[in-house]
Amino acid sequence: MQASAKIMDPWARTIFMLGVKTEDASLSGILKKPPERLTKSDLLEKRGLSISLIERPSSTTAIIAWRDSTHCCYGDQMWRVSHARTTGVCAMSGQPVLIGDAVYRPSRRTAPRNAHAMILASVLEGELVE
Repeated sequence: MQASAKIMDPWARTIFMLGVKTEDASLSGILKKPPERLTKSDLLEKRGLSISLIERPSSTTAIIAWRDSTHCCYGDQMWRVSHARTTGVCAMSGQPVLIGDAVYRPSRRTAPRNAHAMILASVLEGELVE
């Protein structure tokens, strides 16, 4: 074990031993760079991300189960359709998201831990068919 791992708190040491670069994760396990900047394989492999559509209460809302082993877990999170304000990556498919694309985003009064995440509307609507 390297000397830097010996002075880390137990959580950081665990992340270090799992092979996650310490510059990718803060001591609390929150990634410093937001998920929309990561590739789909980063999301799935490094963070153990699982996203599934639970229900569509209306044409502009969706209930999503978001499970991220290093960031947050929401069993029934409300997402609303909007337009992307930034470029990024669709959390469900890994496809690029461009400014202005129709996307679903988490909806809450206080910003959830995954507030930066986006799912392309076309991908989410395709989940209904499958």
